[in-house]
Amino acid sequence: MNDQKKSLLLGAAVATLLILPAAAAEDWVTWPQRNFAGNVLKVDDFVGTLIVNVTNGGNINVDVSGTRDRVKRLEVHSYGGGVIIEGQNDESVWDWHKWFNYDYTKGKPDQLVVKVSVPKGSEVRIDDIVGKATVGDTYGPLHFEASATQAKIGRVSSANISLAGTGRIDITEVKGPLDLDIAGSGKVNVGPTQMVKADIAGAGDTALGPIAGGLKVDIAGSGDISAARVNGPVHVDIAGSGSVNIGDGLANPLHVDIMGSGNFTFGGVAVDPKVSSFGSGSVKIKAYKGKMSSDGMASVEVGNPEMPMTPSVPRPPKPPRPPHFGGSQYDDNDTDDDRDDDSDR
Repeated sequence: MNDQKKSLLLGAAVATLLILPAAAAEDWVTWPQRNFAGNVLKVDDFVGTLIVNVTNGGNINVDVSGTRDRVKRLEVHSYGGGVIIEGQNDESVWDWHKWFNYDYTKGKPDQLVVKVSVPKGSEVRIDDIVGKATVGDTYGPLHFEASATQAKIGRVSSANISLAGTGRIDITEVKGPLDLDIAGSGKVNVGPTQMVKADIAGAGDTALGPIAGGLKVDIAGSGDISAARVNGPVHVDIAGSGSVNIGDGLANPLHVDIMGSGNFTFGGVAVDPKVSSFGSGSVKIKAYKGKMSSDGMASVEVGNPEMPMTPSVPRPPKPPRPPHFGGSQYDDNDTDDDRDDDSDR
């Protein structure tokens, strides 16, 4: 190849490298900020990255940026005392047959970024999200429903959480009741709560901090749930090989029903414990007072059970990394731990 041809090819290659980023930048769209009166944020059918910051008062502010194709499918408008953000329904994303194995990064959450500022105490209702979410300390009620997500949530007054599929949700604190529903292999970590109702179907994993007002658990499958401490009534139903581990507390009263090979361990004091078990499951209680009753094939051990490690309290959300477009924000060499740590930023 002569020098002239080499020069032409080199020039073409350099031109291509210069043009591609410019073309990508031209495809990136940023809306002017929009402002809405009210204290209710509703998000529906959303695929992307959602960031909810908290202010001491004022309006709800919405900033939208992303690729042209993703942005044009988004609608933002006033809604019953606040604002609603709606994405265009994509059947390939919302097909429930795919939720259990769906990788949220396939939805390319970095190609659509929505930042919302809400006044403290606002209600936040997020339905059908795939992607990343960061919600600050709203101190208001939260409804969060996801098919596949990595989410960091701060302090809220109450929480209704549903995770159908894969992903991880961290919540710093719930001042009131927590209603939790996991279907699939998702992970949920929650700090201190007032009372908890949890339904786990599949292999979901939940770690809870101290619970002040009682715990009701229903596990169907191999799901696991642990709590640092529980005071109040404790009612556990396990069908399958799931496990419930509670580090300490006063369970008044304690009811445990196991069908299969499930396990229950309690490192506190149970009042009038009632145990029913059919299968190879086991129940371990550190101490009890009042009257104990058991039936079926229950294997009950009272003494000093070997307790699992107490779950750590999730850290408050930190600002995420600045978004960029053009594919997954993770390198191929990133480990799962790196990705978990990224959700803390």
